[in-house]
Amino acid sequence: MANEGKRCYCRCIEEMTMIINKQEEVIFEFKKVYPCMIRTSDTEANYYKIYGEEFALSCSEVEFKEHFKLVKHHFHEKK
Repeated sequence: MANEGKRCYCRCIEEMTMIINKQEEVIFEFKKVYPCMIRTSDTEANYYKIYGEEFALSCSEVEFKEHFKLVKHHFHEKK
């Protein structure tokens, strides 16, 4: 099933940017907490999906650890 996995939160430990229309845009902001899902498989390594404000990112465990860290407890920020 497409949506199976462990839902959790992660904190960005290294800002991620992307070039959009010749301008560099921040897609995942340093120290910001994002919802994510960990998908496990019996035959493959864990895969992660991080849900940003405008973009979602799918990555391997190695790629995830370069830019994110799992958060045990997340309290929603008041706006």
